[in-house]
Amino acid sequence: MRIQVLRLPLVELAGIHEEPFALIADQFDGAPESQQTLMAFAEQAGARALWMTGETVEIVETPEPAVLETLAADDDHFGI
Repeated sequence: MRIQVLRLPLVELAGIHEEPFALIADQFDGAPESQQTLMAFAEQAGARALWMTGETVEIVETPEPAVLETLAADDDHFGI
């Protein structure tokens, strides 16, 4: 069994930024005691969701656009 993190879209509410995530438990054997332990762990860690599967899942992170990095590094150029 592997545990992977799936980053979800950034949430902003009243000036507070939150980066929600889900946990993916792949190659899972399905043992009931493992399910209960994983569910408790996901809740304590603050995961929005937990997906358990016996299959192999590869999480592919989408890179942030290079434009955001350029703007953040060059704020003075834009008069911000």
